[in-house]
Amino acid sequence: MPSRGRPRSGLNSGLDVLEAIASERRPLTLTEIAARLGMSKSSVHELLGMLAGRGYVRRLADSSYGVGIKAWEVGCVSAPIGMARTAAPHMTQLVREVTHGVSLAVLDGAETVCIQLIEAARAVRVHNNIGDRSPAHAVSAGLAMLAAMEDEDVARLLPARLRRVTSETLATREDLLGELVRVRRRGFAISRGAWRADVAGIAVSVRGPDGRVAAGLAIAAPRDQVTDDWIRGASPFLRMAAERIEVDFGAPPIQSSVGPGVSRRRGAR
Repeated sequence: MPSRGRPRSGLNSGLDVLEAIASERRPLTLTEIAARLGMSKSSVHELLGMLAGRGYVRRLADSSYGVGIKAWEVGCVSAPIGMARTAAPHMTQLVREVTHGVSLAVLDGAETVCIQLIEAARAVRVHNNIGDRSPAHAVSAGLAMLAAMEDEDVARLLPARLRRVTSETLATREDLLGELVRVRRRGFAISRGAWRADVAGIAVSVRGPDGRVAAGLAIAAPRDQVTDDWIRGASPFLRMAAERIEVDFGAPPIQSSVGPGVSRRRGAR
């Protein structure tokens, strides 16, 4: 959807059209796109013609518009796509070990974006699709990645009052910073009912080739199953999967005498 305050230009308008179609995850008609963007049908029609001509959108038989193959081709050269492919076999192994769904997310501003999703037979969904966004402070993968940042950087990234999704969502930046201290201390993040009331998750950060955190790896499970005993059983498998992914990412080894759980999560600072 268009960003308020963004200067209107042909490029921005064209990208707004493309993002409007992509955000709905279904084809949209010309009228629907124009209504969502607050633009005239004639302007949207012209933009759709240009985007279709370049392959970024496609016109369907019923005259609605979907995302075109060119957008997929461009997206495939993005670094997160390579990360997702690299992580997939290790995530699949982790699903076998914990019998719950596993996701990989990257941080985009104050939100996480799911870039890989491996479901279990008894899948509990935190994300419905790859590409889903979540507030970073409300999901375990976001907390794990934020914990690898300096508090000053977190404060610049997130407002003093945080978006409340459920009654369990952290409400203020101060609450968040306090939780990040606990994440760093234990070496992994826990989120119970903060994004979906009946879902909980645990997550660790995953470093990239530069030694900095590149992603967050999370296990999602029904909230009532995420007990202390469950966490003690699942967290070693989660850490091992993250370490295997880091090796394939080309992350440098951690040089630290501090305990393995905390050191590898803080090593990306």
